[in-house]
Amino acid sequence: MALPQVPAATVEPREDVLVVGSGFTGLYTALHLARGGRQVVVCDAGEIGWGCSTRNGGQVSSEMKPDLDDFIGRYGEDRARAILSTGIEAHRHLRQFVAEEGIACNYSICGHFIGAHRPDRMEGLRHFLRQNARLGVEGEEIPKGRVSDFVASPQFHGGVHLPDWASLHPGRLVAELVRLCLAAGVRFVPHCRVSRIEDHVDHITCLAGQRAVRPAHLVMATDGYTDGASKWVRRRVVSLASVVTATEAMDPAKVQALYPRASMVYDTRMNVTYHRPSPDGDRVVIGTVVPVNVSNVAACLPRVRRNILRLFPQLEGVKIAHVWTGFVGATFSHLPHVGLHGRMGYAIGYNGTGVAMSSYLGMKLAQKMLGKGGETALDGLELETRPFFHGQTWYRRPVLALHDLKDNMASRGATIG
Repeated sequence: MALPQVPAATVEPREDVLVVGSGFTGLYTALHLARGGRQVVVCDAGEIGWGCSTRNGGQVSSEMKPDLDDFIGRYGEDRARAILSTGIEAHRHLRQFVAEEGIACNYSICGHFIGAHRPDRMEGLRHFLRQNARLGVEGEEIPKGRVSDFVASPQFHGGVHLPDWASLHPGRLVAELVRLCLAAGVRFVPHCRVSRIEDHVDHITCLAGQRAVRPAHLVMATDGYTDGASKWVRRRVVSLASVVTATEAMDPAKVQALYPRASMVYDTRMNVTYHRPSPDGDRVVIGTVVPVNVSNVAACLPRVRRNILRLFPQLEGVKIAHVWTGFVGATFSHLPHVGLHGRMGYAIGYNGTGVAMSSYLGMKLAQKMLGKGGETALDGLELETRPFFHGQTWYRRPVLALHDLKDNMASRGATIG
């Protein structure tokens, strides 16, 4: 994946809209703002597209994390259905956007298979199917004897299949979004960390690199890479890490034998493992939630290797050719949020399902900032924080350890995990 040639740009002392973050959300929002007549500059602390938007598994779904019955108890049936149907709208929007814009990102309606890693996880998957059916999402229960139709793994005791869910190449999608943004007049400034964001009545002040900048409006599009630049946002986004590996190139026939339908595959662990054939069909790409030190990613490889061989004993002897890590943003409500906080716009907290949602909320945020509506069923939901939470990350290892324990315990059947 190679980005288009990005002309060198700088941040000016006065800007119309400054977008912080050049992942999916920042690019979609910048594109729609620029097409709406705004002058937009996108800054990123790293390379353009450096974060999780080019590092994810490319899963495209309508999934949203909360349970429908729980939400009905909190919001009433109509509001609960509207909130969770946002995922369906987001998936529909991305599919239409890719088709209308001629996006070359290997978008494929391949279906998703979720396999029960223990027999007692099947009841949770049945509940998951029932909830999706009530929202209009097609799905099918798969008995153990048919698992091999989707994945050649001995791990699973049955599962569910969502035939309308899709996959894409995330790096190619970022490259295409950069191309569209450049055509719309968006400027890009890589290696330019934005810090010290302060919202005033008629403007915002911040530092972009070492330069003081006064944008009229600012967009926070940092998700799992949110730092302390905006203390208000940092208190509301929990950063979670995932590790992704790719095998060495293999005979495509061997990869096809592992994935007869080229489906995206997940398990029912809280520390989920997700995997797929590579878009080019000659590698296996596996993501897994394990403790990781970003300064020493190789230290987690033994555990990652055990996860791979648990899934596919037939990959014994196949080398891991690539490993990388990325951060996703979670929220205390387990929902994404979009809105305006003074002169700052935000679309954030995708909870691991942001490939489609970022397209939709980036567009909606731009509409809000342009004064062209942008209403969603998520409007009015509080972007919550918790006492004493200021973006700390010490919790990652103990939480993952707790999840490991629960993954090996009998399920009460209420949820997938």
